[in-house]
Amino acid sequence: MRLNKSDSVFVKMIHVFFALLFFVCVTAPPAMCNIDEEAEKIEKETVEAKKKKRAERKAAKEKAAQEKKDRKGGDDDAESADKDSADSDEFDDSLDKLNIEKPSEHDEATTTGQEKPKYKVALALGGGGGRGSGHIGVLKVLEEEKIPFDLVVGTSIGSIIGGMYCAGVPLKDIEQMFLDRSLMKAFMTVPLSVRMIAAPIMVLPRVVRHPYDGLYYGNKFRKYLSSKLPDDEKNIQDLKTPFAAVVVDLVTGKVASLTRGNLSYAMQASSAVPGLRKPVQIGDKLYVDGGVAENVPVVQCKKLGADVVIAVNIDEMMDPVDLDHFRKMGSVSKRLIKLQLQNLDQPLCEQACVTIHPDVTGIGLLSTSHEDAVKGIAAGEKAAREMMPVIKKRLKECGVDI
Repeated sequence: MRLNKSDSVFVKMIHVFFALLFFVCVTAPPAMCNIDEEAEKIEKETVEAKKKKRAERKAAKEKAAQEKKDRKGGDDDAESADKDSADSDEFDDSLDKLNIEKPSEHDEATTTGQEKPKYKVALALGGGGGRGSGHIGVLKVLEEEKIPFDLVVGTSIGSIIGGMYCAGVPLKDIEQMFLDRSLMKAFMTVPLSVRMIAAPIMVLPRVVRHPYDGLYYGNKFRKYLSSKLPDDEKNIQDLKTPFAAVVVDLVTGKVASLTRGNLSYAMQASSAVPGLRKPVQIGDKLYVDGGVAENVPVVQCKKLGADVVIAVNIDEMMDPVDLDHFRKMGSVSKRLIKLQLQNLDQPLCEQACVTIHPDVTGIGLLSTSHEDAVKGIAAGEKAAREMMPVIKKRLKECGVDI
């Protein structure tokens, strides 16, 4: 029996190699990326801040109630104030359970009359390479349902889709980039098998110069992305909707959000998969794919001031499989990637108000297939529609107009 090129042992060995490389990246110890300490620190600071704000509000209300009582000398007003305070505490507790941050005191102070404080809604788009077509389906439904958001934060492919979307690139145009396979082909300008064969030759230039480690520079991909952006939307700070690209600082090991500067460079950095693509230097910083530390950027949304976070997770589902499945070459490493991504992303998604999780199982990280793109878009639409009642309920609870 003849083997197809895609089933050759050599190609499978390449896939196994990069699967193991990615496995090493996502299982890096906390000292490398500091994500566990960072998330724990942020969570602790958030809890303490909530307690402090609540205590301050309670003290202010008690003081106001006492002053009102002293002025009028009536017990009814004091009882009413106590009831209002209790209702407010109960409302705060309900927000905590929904992972919704109450707007800051400054936001509350700027409201007038009976106007409610404004909640900042953020969309967190996770990483996943070729599975990013799922984001397209989700965004189509969010647009149809007129779901508002004040901020978009993306990791890896999430930063690419989110960045172009915030720059005003029509969603149908971004969708077409997946359907005609141009986006993923631009990401892999030369087939991986060819690049691996040429790797020994590419080592020779290192004798005279020393580029950063990785098989691909990503410059052609950056130019492809830049060509799709409107001329007046090349910088992040100029975008129609506030946006941030999540990266990992390779020197410090810390997660960072790029909120200023050239958009195409930021998208290139956020999708620079270690080992596959060379790190991207911006100023005196050296960045790689943010997915190795915060693949679903919920924490970054909150650090940027979001009160309500809608997360989109495009990891494959961890469905049970037969034992014989693991006789196939590369099956164990692929399964481990699924497991590690789930262990990395699930705690992050639990911090979101709502998580949309399209079933993109079977779509490869480096897929350039038209069929996979169609499948991912459909999965994104289906998952978003299923979660829409929950999304609308959460937003209405916050007083967000839909």
